[in-house]
Amino acid sequence: MPQSVARAKSYVSRPLALASVAYLVKAVFLDLGDTLVYLDRPWEDVFRANLRALCSYLSQLGLRLDFQKFSQTFMRIFDDASYHANLYKIEVPMEEILSKVLRKSGLQILGVDLPTNAMIEFYRPEVESWQLYPDAIETLTQLSKGGYPMGLVSNSKSDWMVHAIVERCGLGKFLKSIVTSADLKVRKPRPEIFTEALNALNVKPRDAIFVGDSIYADVAGSRNIGMRAVHVVRQPVDPAALTRPDASITNLAEVLEIINKWNNLQVSNA
Repeated sequence: MPQSVARAKSYVSRPLALASVAYLVKAVFLDLGDTLVYLDRPWEDVFRANLRALCSYLSQLGLRLDFQKFSQTFMRIFDDASYHANLYKIEVPMEEILSKVLRKSGLQILGVDLPTNAMIEFYRPEVESWQLYPDAIETLTQLSKGGYPMGLVSNSKSDWMVHAIVERCGLGKFLKSIVTSADLKVRKPRPEIFTEALNALNVKPRDAIFVGDSIYADVAGSRNIGMRAVHVVRQPVDPAALTRPDASITNLAEVLEIINKWNNLQVSNA
């Protein structure tokens, strides 16, 4: 078995140590999609809108393309990148995917950063489709008033898109750092992305919590490096999941209650 494959599988098979609650919570990290924001329509519909926007942009540049053939080339390269991303927990940024698609399709413009511009146009419909959960802003406001520095850690093929969603939804004023898989080229649950986020806020894993909707990417990933994990239950939970969070909530506003409980427990035991 190749070493890289064995390493990827270890995120599933390796037993996870229970996170300690013996330390004060000093920082909060959060996932973005399906934790703070949600899509206002099925992802498949958003993806088709993205692809149409991309083709429209290329046509406006005067590039002649056959929509069906171009879409087939795009999907083949996109699916291959997604397969490797899921297998090895790496990230292939959309700029790299589009660069390959454009090259294979014979679409080039000298002197223009076409992959980056095309990536932005591709994601514009999706940026508009992400909406804030009703409990998001109030929760972040209360955490900010409580003096908790906050960071965002998101799996995404586009660092630009994550920042655009954050800006559009008014989340930026609450966040001290934003770490994306597109920027680091590794995905949750790999430890590198959590370590980068912790370093950005200069906080130790034992003093931080991670709030996210994914048992595998968010809960297992953060607990595996010693953080405490709060699972936001946005979808039914798989009963066969190997990892259990330190706390589960159905409303994001419950995060502050969980933090206060843990911190009060630490104070009383001191």
